[in-house]
Amino acid sequence: MDRELWDTGFSSLPKWTCPHCEKGTLLTMPNFPRSEETEYSKEEQNHPDSEPDWTVERFVALMKCEIPSCGEVVVVGGNRAVWHQEDYEYQRQSWETMLVCGFLRPAPHIIPVSKKLPHECEAQLKKAFELYWVDKAAAANRLRIFVERLMDHFQVPTKGKGNKMKTHTLDLSERIDEFEKMKPGHKDALDALRHVGNYGSHEGQANKEALLDCFELLEDALSELIDEKKAMLAAKAQKLIQNKGKSGF
Repeated sequence: MDRELWDTGFSSLPKWTCPHCEKGTLLTMPNFPRSEETEYSKEEQNHPDSEPDWTVERFVALMKCEIPSCGEVVVVGGNRAVWHQEDYEYQRQSWETMLVCGFLRPAPHIIPVSKKLPHECEAQLKKAFELYWVDKAAAANRLRIFVERLMDHFQVPTKGKGNKMKTHTLDLSERIDEFEKMKPGHKDALDALRHVGNYGSHEGQANKEALLDCFELLEDALSELIDEKKAMLAAKAQKLIQNKGKSGF
């Protein structure tokens, strides 16, 4: 995962991968982005103490997949902000214009979406991609729901004793513990997503870096749980060993 693609602001829109075909690159269409300053912002520029970062300007852009047979169109919008930059080494100051994205629809995939991923999980993951730009706390909550749907996919029980004496409805933490017994090695990653999701739900906020960490952890976990890459590579290794290094064809 290239974190620079999911930064807060950009001097120009990145070349994200198309969310539809997942192969082509999204290119900014001609005459975009377009921006417009608000009237009240223009009025404030007449103030004697006005600074460039007082400017309130919105932008919109259309991006299109470079593959002609796909041609997906993505709408991007947000603020064109002016940031104060200081270079302490050379004792220089400057103002830099940045595009701060507030929404992308359909949103590019922050991590790959496997074709083997169950629809219920896929829907939550794609919603998390979209909400990442709009409301990071809501995106974190969607990742928590994703974990719940993943537990459903693997038929992790919803009722049991857990650490209690009586049978009860298991919460997500207990279901993750049960899942660890079924498929060891993923408890920490799933618990991390659960905690970030809980914090987003209860506190109404989520740290960008923590959220990207969650996507990175999820990408690694899904490569084994859904795509079974480690098992596939192990099988290929065994096949080469059995055939004394030959391809087997």
